[in-house]
Amino acid sequence: MWMILFPVLLICLPQCSQSGHLLRFLTFCQRDVPRDGQYDIEFDGDQLLFVDPVTYKTVQRLPEFAEQWTPDPGLGEDTYVSVGTCKYNIPRAIKGEKNPPEVIVSPTSLIYPRQEMEPGVPNILICFVNEFHPPTVEITWTRNGLPVDQSDISQTQYYSNKDFSFRILSYLSFTPEEGDIYSCSVDHVSLQEPLIRFWEVEEHTDQQAVETAVCVCGVILGLIGVVTGLWFILKANKFCQA
Repeated sequence: MWMILFPVLLICLPQCSQSGHLLRFLTFCQRDVPRDGQYDIEFDGDQLLFVDPVTYKTVQRLPEFAEQWTPDPGLGEDTYVSVGTCKYNIPRAIKGEKNPPEVIVSPTSLIYPRQEMEPGVPNILICFVNEFHPPTVEITWTRNGLPVDQSDISQTQYYSNKDFSFRILSYLSFTPEEGDIYSCSVDHVSLQEPLIRFWEVEEHTDQQAVETAVCVCGVILGLIGVVTGLWFILKANKFCQA
């Protein structure tokens, strides 16, 4: 499976900030994957928008940009041309480079909740898969060893890193219950077996509540002791000055 990625345009904007900014227009496609392709516009590593390669509709990612900026209506046509050009150039690029081996890099992954976990309160688990090439990965979720409902899962497009490896995020909407164990499994051409990460809903026991209360009381007593000590020191200083 050959893949080609074209950084269509790289623009540095040093006038906007002393550190500069990076605006990227990116197109990538794969030779043997029909109806495949992606057209992105990124700003400082964040995806502003992508164009769906099937419907050619523009999808904006950042709400703060979506509220104040209407994308060019010609982006759908630009995507059609860019993805078509990408697929046209793959065999020619391979031939021109004398059929080099494909770069294959194994992914890394992390799993974590979007918000602080509280049993019984709806939350979102995030599986962050990063630094892989080529871009196609398969991400699956389980709860206590069983597949979760697919309607609870959503996923971003592939994002490109500075070294042209890829990253992607998968989201699982869930309501944490004590003792539940969730897993995020990542399958990639570089792996002999899936890369699996686990996340467990920690049990909040009465003993933990007692320990927390004891710690809080200890902190309060310590503060009272400090304040009392400072009061005696100030009183002693005034007595000595008198």
